[in-house]
Amino acid sequence: MAKMKRYLTAAAALFVFLSFTDARGRGYLNFIYCSDVHYGLEREFRGGVVPADSVSRAMIEAFRILEDTPLPDDGGVAAGNVYGSPDFVICTGDIANRMEDGVQPASVSWSMFCRDWSGYCIIGDGPDSGHDRVPLYLVPGNHDISDAIGYTEPLTPERDASSAAGIWNHNMAETPSDTIPADRFDYSMHKTHYTFVKDSIRFVFMGMWPDSIMREWYEKEVAEDRDIPALIFTHDPPEAEAKHFTNPRGNHGINSVDRFQNLIADISSVRYADGRPSGNWKGLEVFLASHPEIRAYFHGDKNYNEFYIWNGVDGSISLPVFRVDSPMKGEYSSEDETLLSFIAVSIDPESRRLTARECLWNSGQAPGVSWGATKTIGL
Repeated sequence: MAKMKRYLTAAAALFVFLSFTDARGRGYLNFIYCSDVHYGLEREFRGGVVPADSVSRAMIEAFRILEDTPLPDDGGVAAGNVYGSPDFVICTGDIANRMEDGVQPASVSWSMFCRDWSGYCIIGDGPDSGHDRVPLYLVPGNHDISDAIGYTEPLTPERDASSAAGIWNHNMAETPSDTIPADRFDYSMHKTHYTFVKDSIRFVFMGMWPDSIMREWYEKEVAEDRDIPALIFTHDPPEAEAKHFTNPRGNHGINSVDRFQNLIADISSVRYADGRPSGNWKGLEVFLASHPEIRAYFHGDKNYNEFYIWNGVDGSISLPVFRVDSPMKGEYSSEDETLLSFIAVSIDPESRRLTARECLWNSGQAPGVSWGATKTIGL
C-alpha cells in the first residue's frame, strides 16, 4: 500500500508539473503590453496619494508576479500554463506629462522612467538587479511629442524633448553615436518607426499613428515579405482625434485658437479640432484593406481596457483592436484602482493564434494578479 501511495504521489506531482509548465518552455511567445505611464502625475493608490513612479514600480512588481502565475483555463493560447518570463515588454508612449499645471519637466520624468524600468527591462545601462532583463519596445505618445514641439497652451520650458528623444534613441539609434541629444531632436526627422520578426510574426511600431509617412515606410519595409502576419503598435486608436492631426488652417501652426497639436503628419480632414476626421480615418482604412497581413492593432491614449473590432469608415475591414489601460489616467481605473490592468499576450506561432488577457494587477489593492477579459484571434 505504501508503495502504491508513493506511485500516486509521484503521478500527482507529474500531473501538476505538466499542467503548469512554463509557457515559454512550450514554445509560446509571450509579451506584456502597457501604455500611458505619465510620469509627473499623482493619483490615489493603496491608501495614499502617490507619484507615478511609485505606481509604475508597483506595476513592474506585478510583471514579476505574473511570471509565476498560471494563465486561466479559458481555452486561449497557453491556457493553464505558468506565464513565465516574457519575451519582451511594449509600452506605447506618454512616458512624460507636462500639460497639467505644476508637472515636472520631461527630462526628470524620462530619467525616473529609466531608473524604474531598467530593473526589469533593457533600457540604458540599468542596475544589476539579478534578473535577466527583457527587451523593451517604445513609441511616443502625444504628451512626449507635445513636450518636444510645443503645445496649444504655454509650457515651461516651452520645449523639452527629453522623453521624445529618449524613446527615439532607445529603439532607433543603432549605435551610441547615432543618439540625438534632446536639444537637437527634430520631430520632422526623428520619427519612431521600426519593425522586427520573431517566431514568424512581424511586430510593427508606428509612432503616434499610422499616418502617410508611417504607411509609406511600411510599404517599403515589407515589400519583399508581405506574407508574414503583422501586429501594429501605436499610441492613438484607429479613430485618432482631430486635434492630433496637423492644423489645416493658415500656416498650419500650433496655436491656442485653432488648437490642432500637429502630432500626426497628415493635415486634418476637418477644420475644427473637436470634429470627426473621417477622411483621415478612411485613409487608414484603405491602407489596412490593402494589407490583409496586418492582423491586429494595439494602442493606448484612451486609457481603458477594451478588445474590439474596427470596421473602418465604410465597413471594408474587420480588424481586431486591443486598447490598454493607463496606470495613471485610466478612464475607469483612475476612480477605482482595483480595475488597474495591463495586457498579457501569448502567441502560438505553430497554430498562429494570439490570446490577449486583461491582467488585473491591483484587484485587492495589494500585490497580486487576477484575470479579466480574454480575446483569442487567428494570425
